[in-house]
Amino acid sequence: MKKIVCIILSMLIFSMSLSLSPSALGIEYRSEPCLVEVLEDEYYFPEINSGLIQPNVFYSNPDGCYAFGDFLEKNQKTVYDAIVENEGGLLGEIGILQGTDKPASKIVITFPEKSFIVGKTTMQDEARKVIIAAISAAMDDYPEYFWLGSFSSTFGYGIYDTNHNYIREIDLSIIIDTDSYADWDVIKDCYNRLIDSVNNFKIDGNTRYGKLKSMHDGICKITTYTLNVPMAHQPTGVFLKGQAVCEGYAEAMKLLCDRENIPCIIVVGLGKGGAHEWNYVQMEDGKWYGMDVTWDDQGDIYYDYFLTGSETINAVFGKTKFGNGTDSAGDHIITGTHFNNIDFSLTYPSVSPQSYLGVIQMWNSAATFDNERGFMFIPKDVVANQQILCTYNSWKGNAPNTNAATVLGVTTGGKVNITSPVEKVYTIVRIGDVNKDNSVNNIDRSEIKDITLCKKEAYKDSAQFAAADINGDGSIDAFDAIQLDCILNSDSN
Repeated sequence: MKKIVCIILSMLIFSMSLSLSPSALGIEYRSEPCLVEVLEDEYYFPEINSGLIQPNVFYSNPDGCYAFGDFLEKNQKTVYDAIVENEGGLLGEIGILQGTDKPASKIVITFPEKSFIVGKTTMQDEARKVIIAAISAAMDDYPEYFWLGSFSSTFGYGIYDTNHNYIREIDLSIIIDTDSYADWDVIKDCYNRLIDSVNNFKIDGNTRYGKLKSMHDGICKITTYTLNVPMAHQPTGVFLKGQAVCEGYAEAMKLLCDRENIPCIIVVGLGKGGAHEWNYVQMEDGKWYGMDVTWDDQGDIYYDYFLTGSETINAVFGKTKFGNGTDSAGDHIITGTHFNNIDFSLTYPSVSPQSYLGVIQMWNSAATFDNERGFMFIPKDVVANQQILCTYNSWKGNAPNTNAATVLGVTTGGKVNITSPVEKVYTIVRIGDVNKDNSVNNIDRSEIKDITLCKKEAYKDSAQFAAADINGDGSIDAFDAIQLDCILNSDSN
């Protein structure tokens, strides 16, 4: 049973009081705190019918891909930059929020004089809007700051003219969720453990597709969709507890992609009508594709939502299309809002109409694909025609009627011809089967050894070369021979 996260805003009523008196020099006023909290609500997804490290340097790489922070206006960006520079509050002033029992970290943010001009009657609202924009962007650019969300703020301001003032300083207090993390010492401990876990997460594959599939499958294998447990709404739920909801899945995927320098963003919106989070990932072709690891995790691992296009029809989730984010017929609708009642939403790139692959892979598929070279890679004991849903005789009836493909051949050199909804041809490469006899054995090892000892020229046939280049570094050498030994000595695929 899948349950989807809904994030809503709860704001406490605040009162204004002046701590200083005005003067001709524009002495600053200061407001009382306005506490803003993120609360979680859940939506049930129906069952399917099918048989102190520096994270801003270490992980997130918004300068190298797509960053929500780049879309902020100057005052929002000032707050955003301060959050990042203070590592989400880890470098701030740690304490207890005045008048509460809530652990918080205070960040002092200053603005150039008379640059942040606001109406006298809207100062609190305008300050809050700027903060919410900054936190919303930082939450999704830097999911390693898993505690970001709830905040309190005070601000100082001076007189601009009869109808306007200008905000000079915001004292932003980042508040942690004490239901999941008792205090900032626990936050720091979990943060360091999260960094270690992401660092040590095993990612296989020599192509971007292969790495993404390894991340996608790995997250599914270590995570159980679980509601109302500590950390379920953060990536710590995945990496430290093995229990999470959609937020945790999407943020875990983002962190792994950041580690591998693969452009990936978190998307906030509605999934089949309930609040949800998923990812968009950019491939080598420059196009963005949808990825929903949460819904693909069904005990078996599905690929209905793996590098999918906006017009892609899923196989087992109602045979609806993924959607472009605004089309009501799609099952993923973007809102971009972490907080209600505030006129701010995140900006997203457009998704490719067609999926990266063109058709849906069979669940638990072992194949990976390389669109640049036109290869479908399969391990030693895998049946080629069982890797794509519409070519697997026992299950092809589950495939959308738009999916059509044929498989000609069983091993290195064979072909996968996709004819609908797009036309693509992939050459089969059975990793290690360099002589195309549909077996990975000592004959293949001898072939690779002869090439490394210069007793034989490297293969001119591109599929054979790819089968022999086991580590995918573009050359056939002793490292490939060593890796083939590992394959031959392993009982796994």
